[in-house]
Amino acid sequence: MRAHVAGKAYVYVAVSGALVLAALATSRIELFMLATPIIFLLLSLAFEAGAPEPKYTVSTQLQRDRCFEGDRAEVCVTVSAVSRVSLLSLHIMLCDADNHVLASRHFTLSLKPGEMRSFQFELEMPIRGVFYVGDVVSRAYSPSGLKSYPDRVWTGAECIVYPRPDTIRVDWSASARSRQHVGESASRMAGDGLEVSDVRLHMPGDPVRRVNWRATQRHGQLYINDSLRDRNIDVVIVVDGLADVGKSPHSYLDCACRAAATVALAFLRSRDRVGVIRYAGAVDWAVPRGGRNQLYAILDRLARVRTIQSFVSPNMRLIPRSVLPPGSLVLVITPLLDDRSIQMLRGLAARGCNLMVLYVSPMDLLVLAGTHARPSGDDAALAERWWRLKHRSKVAQLRSMGLMVAEWDGVSPLGACLSSHFGAPGFRVGREAWRGSARGSVL
Repeated sequence: MRAHVAGKAYVYVAVSGALVLAALATSRIELFMLATPIIFLLLSLAFEAGAPEPKYTVSTQLQRDRCFEGDRAEVCVTVSAVSRVSLLSLHIMLCDADNHVLASRHFTLSLKPGEMRSFQFELEMPIRGVFYVGDVVSRAYSPSGLKSYPDRVWTGAECIVYPRPDTIRVDWSASARSRQHVGESASRMAGDGLEVSDVRLHMPGDPVRRVNWRATQRHGQLYINDSLRDRNIDVVIVVDGLADVGKSPHSYLDCACRAAATVALAFLRSRDRVGVIRYAGAVDWAVPRGGRNQLYAILDRLARVRTIQSFVSPNMRLIPRSVLPPGSLVLVITPLLDDRSIQMLRGLAARGCNLMVLYVSPMDLLVLAGTHARPSGDDAALAERWWRLKHRSKVAQLRSMGLMVAEWDGVSPLGACLSSHFGAPGFRVGREAWRGSARGSVL
């Protein structure tokens, strides 16, 4: 920076010297008049060379540090001057978790000693994730504007953008939820309860009190009454983060997180317990719980879901029993782009979970994002057909394992997709769109 100022000074000295010499040689007074402003600039520059750097502070505040996709975040940048600031340039940026600049704002101002100025503006948050409003880069200038002081960087604020859920309804109980049940509601899961759900063959460990003597006498084999658990359902949503495809806001992870938020909201509204598992290079989770706070705990984890490149296959057996209760309803959202996803599903099935799979078609997402056009030639059409057949074989493999699989393109209504594939009672489409607010307003 000093070299830049010195270079300007050399240019001004050269220009003013040339004008003075030309005025002396030609005896033209107008040349002296042209040289006068430059001489004054040189004097100002010499005077400002030893002037101290202006003292000031910059702070960034967000009205809300939590919001949903499509919301606008209100930002307030405050500048406080300790000494006189003749000219100050501010540059504030909106960056994602990978430090990619998504938007920027620029301000210029001057401050008197002790003066404070604030700038308020809005930034649109189009997609889920963790964003950083700031850092703020400031540069102060001398009164003449010829000298600039070193840039200063001021820490910004973090904003977490939740995926916005849709509204669907669930009616997963085998009978209506009523006060006749001992628990809050009757679960569809088999277990110790008062309501009979099915009759099945005896298995080692079944209590004698549950023997169906009429069916046993009729078939000549020992049959057991399966009852419904007199408690709420334990629902666990698994988001497969091993791979991603597409482009935001229509990438696989974006669609998967919206779907997970939608299902979580539906079951929590039915007073069930809901948890979430992120399955990627590492595994993290939220233990199934109920209540309004649990919704925001799940949304916070979904906002932070990112693909982690790793060749390690996390072992599902290491997940605690409290995260995956026996007999819990588990919905796995996956694009089936990684063979480890099949291993993960086998591990969940081995733990005795009631498993359902929501398959998100990668090809549909690529077309939706505009990164892959519909094939026009015979070779391209054949390649797409082969690719789709490959993924259909994976879906058939899952169904051969006895799993319920729903295929979703990421665009069509999720409730209709789940209802058509998983049947009734089950998921039903809601009539009204859910309008949530970030923590701090509703909560």
